[in-house]
Amino acid sequence: MQLWLCLRLSELAVQCLPQRRPQALAVVDRQRIYAVNATASLLGLEPGMDPVAARSLAGESPLQLLPRDPDAEVQALESLCCWAYGITPHLYPFRGDCLMLEIGGSLRLFGGSDAITRHARQGLAGRGYSADIALGTTPLAAWAFSHTNSHGLASSDYSQGEQLNNISLQTLEPLHEQFEILQRSGFNTLGEVLALPSASLNRRCGAQFRELLQHLSGEVVAPPVHFEPPHCFVDSYPLGYPVQNQDELGPALEQLLASLEDYLRQRQLQTRQIVWHFSGLNSYREVLDVRTSEARTPRQDWYRLTRLRLERQPFTQEVELVQLRAESLESAQPTSGDLFRQASQSESTSQLVDLLSNRLGSQAVNSLHHRDAHLPEHSSAKAATGTPGTLPPVGTAQRPFWLLSEPEALRHEGEDLLFWGSRLELIYGPERIEDGWWERSTSRDYFVARNGQGQRFWVFHERRKQRWFMQGFFA
Repeated sequence: MQLWLCLRLSELAVQCLPQRRPQALAVVDRQRIYAVNATASLLGLEPGMDPVAARSLAGESPLQLLPRDPDAEVQALESLCCWAYGITPHLYPFRGDCLMLEIGGSLRLFGGSDAITRHARQGLAGRGYSADIALGTTPLAAWAFSHTNSHGLASSDYSQGEQLNNISLQTLEPLHEQFEILQRSGFNTLGEVLALPSASLNRRCGAQFRELLQHLSGEVVAPPVHFEPPHCFVDSYPLGYPVQNQDELGPALEQLLASLEDYLRQRQLQTRQIVWHFSGLNSYREVLDVRTSEARTPRQDWYRLTRLRLERQPFTQEVELVQLRAESLESAQPTSGDLFRQASQSESTSQLVDLLSNRLGSQAVNSLHHRDAHLPEHSSAKAATGTPGTLPPVGTAQRPFWLLSEPEALRHEGEDLLFWGSRLELIYGPERIEDGWWERSTSRDYFVARNGQGQRFWVFHERRKQRWFMQGFFA
């Protein structure tokens, strides 16, 4: 048996706006009040009211009237669908202000319908939304029950029976115009309509209305819709008040990064880059690009790096909306470890590189990459951290890590080579390297040398110039 959870966000048009305030607020659409917040409702404002009458009714109480933003409502529902994907993959938006979740397959995972309801309510509250929640064996029944639930709590008694028959036709009016026509004919409840003979109902109201009743009562069961998350992550957090002190952004950053972590974990993805957008009044906008050398998922890592970047980029004006985007996604790679350490040494190194890059700037931290060249001084190049590089050729174990930018000429007395006043002894070699035959031919014989203190060096003999040079140092 299917079990549907309806999350009806009756204040979505208000709660999705970044300019919301604790004071009375109403959203205006087509010169009429479209939605109000709880404070405005206490003043007597309600949908359908004329804005002039609303201001008169508010009196001296502060009232903010804002135009409706349908795009913000759609984006808010899309973000909530991505969040609800962590509850069930079978969900879809309904009527522009509802989420329908088929939770029959998730009951054992969460521990029952009551636990799922609590989880949903807490998740919505953490994102700044409130909802009327109800359960039903069909999506339309759950939607209808969300209007009759005066306490806003989902009842564990979600059987259709008597509860569905007692639904008033006035509640069902938004679903089909025939419900209003039937009311004028003297019908009051859904049970009275369902008691009519099917042939008479089809002849009077049409096959489309009859099909709606079948889906409402559960006589016809439609397969659940499988939700497909978007290919990139986008989520927003309306602050509800102007903020310029970056310390006040903590809850918004944590909430959005928690949503990102859930999205990446559910789709088994990772990312190397997130982009923050901070918006305020008068088209004020700040963009913060946070990058890492390795793909990451944990929100704690991204939060720490974001705070480091914010220290280097203060706001010049107040912001009211925070948006997080992650578009460059890649498949998550399993991390290796052992029984005694939580993370590998390479992971600790990459974390250090990321911390330095975000604190000092990406230009201040670089890495060395191998370049396809024979001469050692040309075989490495400096590149930004996180840039893919090629591996050095096999068989270079007798080459040092530390090379001079340019070879340094060595002194010699007779057949003895001298460096820093010490005599050098050749202990390994030669390794011949020839290059540049097409323009300026170079021929060198390389040796590993050792001084009296046991330090090892990489030296070479320039065959054409008949001179010795120092190339690098071994650790």
